[in-house]
Amino acid sequence: MCTSVILKVGARLIVPLSLVFAMYIYFKGHQTPGGGFVAGLVASVALIVHRMSFGSESLRRMLPISERYFIAVGLTLALGTGLGAFLQGLPFFTSAHGYLHLPTTIEHSYDFEWASVMAFDLGVFLVVTGVVVGMIDVLSKEIQ
Repeated sequence: MCTSVILKVGARLIVPLSLVFAMYIYFKGHQTPGGGFVAGLVASVALIVHRMSFGSESLRRMLPISERYFIAVGLTLALGTGLGAFLQGLPFFTSAHGYLHLPTTIEHSYDFEWASVMAFDLGVFLVVTGVVVGMIDVLSKEIQ
């Protein structure tokens, strides 16, 4: 595989920053626009840039789990959050929420607001990432 030195150097900067940005979008998005879908797209772009720069074998070493597992785990998480509420007698996909008290120092603490919608968003993130990276992988193998 012959790729540009500029692309390889750029990818070493872009890929980690994009993955961190995807995490930011995911955690910010459960209360505001964003969340699993957009974070999954950003993470997919990072993985595709890595594949374009260093090849499919490098991506397999970086991400040894098949895209199919991402999709299966994501669907299980997304449906599990809806089913969990349904089994408690609540409407399907009813969100539970609360606060997790995290002590940061002796004088200060941080209350992390959690919601079951975060598990749903994580499922969406995994499905989107698995589908997009899988599609690009299959299409690029056909071209080669």
